[in-house]
Amino acid sequence: MRASILTIGNELLIGQVIDTNSAWLADNLTRLGFEVIKILSIPDSSHAIAQAVNELMLQSDLVISTGGLGPTSDDRTKPTLCDLFGGHLVLHEPSLSLIDQLFRNRGLPLTETNKNQALIPSSCTPILNYHGTAPGMIFRKGNCYLVSLPGVPFEMMNMFTEGVRPFIEQNFSLPAIVQLTVNTFGIPESFLSDKLSDFEKYLEANSITLAYLPSPSGIRLRLNATGNDRSRLSSLLDLAVNELKGLIGENIFGFNDETLPSVVSQKLRGKNATLAVAESCTGGYISHLITQLPGSSDIFKGGIVAYSNETKQSLLGVNHELLINHGAVSKPVVEAMLEGALRVFQCDYAIAVSGIAGPTGASTGKPVGTTWIGVASRETQKVELHTFGNLREVNIQRAAYTVLFLLLKLLK
Repeated sequence: MRASILTIGNELLIGQVIDTNSAWLADNLTRLGFEVIKILSIPDSSHAIAQAVNELMLQSDLVISTGGLGPTSDDRTKPTLCDLFGGHLVLHEPSLSLIDQLFRNRGLPLTETNKNQALIPSSCTPILNYHGTAPGMIFRKGNCYLVSLPGVPFEMMNMFTEGVRPFIEQNFSLPAIVQLTVNTFGIPESFLSDKLSDFEKYLEANSITLAYLPSPSGIRLRLNATGNDRSRLSSLLDLAVNELKGLIGENIFGFNDETLPSVVSQKLRGKNATLAVAESCTGGYISHLITQLPGSSDIFKGGIVAYSNETKQSLLGVNHELLINHGAVSKPVVEAMLEGALRVFQCDYAIAVSGIAGPTGASTGKPVGTTWIGVASRETQKVELHTFGNLREVNIQRAAYTVLFLLLKLLK
């Protein structure tokens, strides 16, 4: 079964609003068993909406549109769909009741404009919106369904989950799909691809697809198996993962939604151990990655952003002579930062980073991207030199995730 996604709104086309709806819908439709064949963004224009809907419905079994259902004059989706599918606008009493209750809860008067949002084409099946004011609509033309949803992401997501997904499950015969994501770090994409060339042939022979999804936080390997027997598909993916572990086990840190920060936190919690961070070029980013996780206070003692040499000396006890003789971006300084973090926070493990994030700050022998990272316990210390790229934000991210991966190896 083929599906298309249509997002409507001038704000999307001028870059004022980032289209997150398409990515979310594509992921959920794929998980349901659809092949998403097209994603299209168009302006708030009746002509553009009519043209896009007609085109996509000829190519698809299901089209989901978002946007253009608001109460203002530039929201053209509802009247255009009424013209396309016939009928006339009628008042949908259940939607009006929900809108009225929403305004009562907020202590606001219900205006005529807001009442008009409960008007829907008589040719559609309504989808109740318990999270906003615009109801959704389902239309049918031949063998294709069009689902029109609001553009507000949290409204769209909840309406899809509560109303659209059950409709899809009742009206479409879809194959079983089993997905598994293997999260890796520490191996470049090209090297990974070469290492997995024979493995990819094995996957193809078993009708499993593989996608490489690189980012500064690692490379996610998404395995996708499609068929009729979900149990068999799950077994095939289990075998594939065991094969992967034999090939790149040292680079695998987790599965599906697991992240390096979450896996490191789990390991620390399992050891009843604590961590502290001494950061320079990452400017608190490592601490942010850890503390955004619920329950991080169980394992995280704290962090020091020792950006200046003076701070490295006063807060971490880095020797002035080390900074003069070796520079802040050096192995001896990172070693001293680790010792300082362990001492100051009285923790079990420490992380330290010092580098040149860029675009300025390079010197002879130390180009932008030069970064020393280190991890330590009370008994062990490990320090490495890495040279990242020229982009400041990416360098900060890579330094953070690289040192977390180094810590994970120490924790194992």
